[in-house]
Amino acid sequence: MNSKLKLIILSFLIIIWMFLIFFLSDMDSRKSNSDSKGTIIKVIEVVDDTVVNVGLKDNPINKEKKIKIANNLNVPLRKLAHFSEYLVLALLLINAVKLSNIKCNKYIVVGIFCLVYASSDEIHQMFTGRTSSVIDVLIDFSGALVGMIIYYGYNKLRLKRVNR
Repeated sequence: MNSKLKLIILSFLIIIWMFLIFFLSDMDSRKSNSDSKGTIIKVIEVVDDTVVNVGLKDNPINKEKKIKIANNLNVPLRKLAHFSEYLVLALLLINAVKLSNIKCNKYIVVGIFCLVYASSDEIHQMFTGRTSSVIDVLIDFSGALVGMIIYYGYNKLRLKRVNR
């Protein structure tokens, strides 16, 4: 596949990913929170049923305990989602910047873009009734940084293999 077509596909994926981030930020906070807890409870139920069926324990977890676990996991998992969204965004962007052959430091360009988009996302949330948080911007940006580190490390390993 030629690099121009790859860049078009990557650009399309970046736009879709940014719309996904925007859409998730636009969701009603109560619904989003409820959906998250509901998903966590379903995962707990599947894992718990499996553990009981395999015979690793005798009794399933009761409903109150499942709700308590979901409440305890909800915030950390939501923050992990913030982190992951921007890790993926950074990986998509850095590949697109590389393919575009723009003469610049791709890490700085991607870092600034992700920081600006994360900030604008939090500002957007102020208008949707959700809370806006500098901490979330830092979590988002941390995800982008890890994405760039993964990209850098992967390319270093790949170059080592090629130069053998």
